[in-house]
Amino acid sequence: MPISKSEHIFNLIKALSKAEKRNFRMYAKRIQSSEQLLFLRLFDLIDKQKQFNEDEIIKTLRLKDKGQFSNIKRHLYAQIIASLRILFKEKGANFKVREYVDYAYILYGKGLYLQALKILNKAKDLAIKHHLIYMQLTIIEFEKKIQTRHITRSGPNHASTLIQESERIQKQANHLVELSNLRVEMHTKYLSNGHAKSKEEAQAIRAYYHEKIDPMDLENLGLMEQIFYVQSRVWYNYILMDFESCMKYAVEWVELLNNHPNMLLRDTDLYMRGYHYILTAANHIKNYKVHETYLEAFEDFRYGNYKKFNANSQILSFLYVHTGRLHSIMLNGNFDEAEPVIQKSVGRIKKYSYKLDDHRIMVFYFKFAWIYLGAKKTDKAIGYLNRIIHNELNNLREDIQNYARILMLICHYESGNVDILQYLINTYNSYFQRKKEINTFLKLSMDMFSEIKSKGSAYHIDIIKEYYSHFKAIESDPYERRALDYVDVLSWLESKIQNKSLQTLIKEKKAAQYQKG
Repeated sequence: MPISKSEHIFNLIKALSKAEKRNFRMYAKRIQSSEQLLFLRLFDLIDKQKQFNEDEIIKTLRLKDKGQFSNIKRHLYAQIIASLRILFKEKGANFKVREYVDYAYILYGKGLYLQALKILNKAKDLAIKHHLIYMQLTIIEFEKKIQTRHITRSGPNHASTLIQESERIQKQANHLVELSNLRVEMHTKYLSNGHAKSKEEAQAIRAYYHEKIDPMDLENLGLMEQIFYVQSRVWYNYILMDFESCMKYAVEWVELLNNHPNMLLRDTDLYMRGYHYILTAANHIKNYKVHETYLEAFEDFRYGNYKKFNANSQILSFLYVHTGRLHSIMLNGNFDEAEPVIQKSVGRIKKYSYKLDDHRIMVFYFKFAWIYLGAKKTDKAIGYLNRIIHNELNNLREDIQNYARILMLICHYESGNVDILQYLINTYNSYFQRKKEINTFLKLSMDMFSEIKSKGSAYHIDIIKEYYSHFKAIESDPYERRALDYVDVLSWLESKIQNKSLQTLIKEKKAAQYQKG
């Protein structure tokens, strides 16, 4: 195990549960007495540290040099991974199948090829049960190797059966790779370019997707192939901002796993990700009923299974469920009830801070800011927006940076901080001028606040009414309206025109939507 970086070993130890730490110590002491184990002493020292202090450890262990320290860290990392493998091998079918194959290789090496075949049959049955396509192919190839080198008395038809199985699995595996590649390609295109910004971009995405998907045989897909297919459709429609179709395929994704409990247990993260895209799509199209139904189902699943989750699943469940809760508040206008929800999210962000990238944290901050605006707690909203705007990381999404500035102008206007508006307008105009592409939403927003600042308060409602019609016009443009999903400026402007709170206005909109439905 070639890993000796201090950050890696520190984070690995801090990621262990109490049970995993106890298991490691027992595992290490089985090797030899704990007094002789420098790597176990290193483990205990790191476990007690809140921040990694290399000099203190080298001094305590009385090591000769940093080269010896690197060797001990490398050995410690390898022993922790080995102990975890033993601990988790009973929990996953993939671990068990690999173990059976390892046993078969050992038995074959001893000349006990009939026993090896028996073990391989067990491995194959388990791999088929849990849809482990690539492992099935490995097992069959090993079986063919034994059958061609030894007299196994399996009968004349067994070779034909193996060939047929091999061809079937090979076809599935090839199909699986193609669909897996396609879902990754769609995901990568979104991460690189975001939603389609023009008809030309949308046409290019459609042409690319159908060039890949049309030649495939979609009538006879296995379970994993079906899952990869619906994932590719989710991302394809998400890029095109066809959120109705995106939601439809995300529901199909979750139902596929509901109908195959073994697969659900094998990949809980995949299941939760399906729920996340249902909730995300429902939020985009303001489908209150679907959002409420699936958030409740997701919450129930998380509550009933949280203790079984590994650390990664716990983090993902936090990201997806808490995002769903925040969207529910925004959809329903329950801003006054948001404080306990936000504080729980803040607590989880602190808990998992070293495992979360800044992008995810900043998206949470943006949602907090909008909710605090709705709750008339603009000071708190401004505090979170400042964290976004003054974040200097280059990998932070540009759209969030842009929309945070517009939301900042709204918050200062709501707070009555008219004097600071001109400074912000000048600063943000300079910022936007450095950008290559500025959408209509950003241009209208900056123009509106510039006009508001240039005229007295008696003219503000007239200005707001005028710009409301301009913003309303871009709502029907699929390539411009996506900005309105991030900053619901239409609702804010309506609240000013009707002299209502943002919370009251959104609640009334929801009630009207339910009456229509």
